[in-house]
Amino acid sequence: MSTLILKNKSSHQIDLQIRQARSVLRQLRDTLEDLEDRRALARAKKRNAGKPGTPWHEAARELGISRKT
Repeated sequence: MSTLILKNKSSHQIDLQIRQARSVLRQLRDTLEDLEDRRALARAKKRNAGKPGTPWHEAARELGISRKT
């Protein structure tokens, strides 16, 4: 953006544009994190293909989850 355009914008307009840009950056960061998580999950599924899973009672015990009956 040129200096001339910035000089013609009010402080309020510039602040608004900065807030909007920060919002877009947050959304992009969140999307990137989601994509990285999906890639990690896909790799884990591929790496563990054909291996038996962990039974629920063992996973619950390791995570400290109590099963209510």
